[in-house]
Amino acid sequence: MPPRWGWKASDPLPLDVDRLAPGAWVGEVVMTQEYTPLLRAAQARQCHIQRGTDMLFEMIPAYLRFFDLPVATPEQLRALAEIRY
Repeated sequence: MPPRWGWKASDPLPLDVDRLAPGAWVGEVVMTQEYTPLLRAAQARQCHIQRGTDMLFEMIPAYLRFFDLPVATPEQLRALAEIRY
């Protein structure tokens, strides 16, 4: 089984956050929680962040277009998903 970086609070971070420059962008793919330890550490270093669910909602329209399916906007998808952390 691959390492489970970021799934639990006790998991190691996937990178040394001390190397992140303020203003850098940090994106997350974990969707089980709104703010993972990685995102919290990046915020503490004044980095811009993108949560895992936000990344997913931004990618779905491209997949829909690729498969020639009706397209929804990221905002429509968020409303439909009704995600509550």
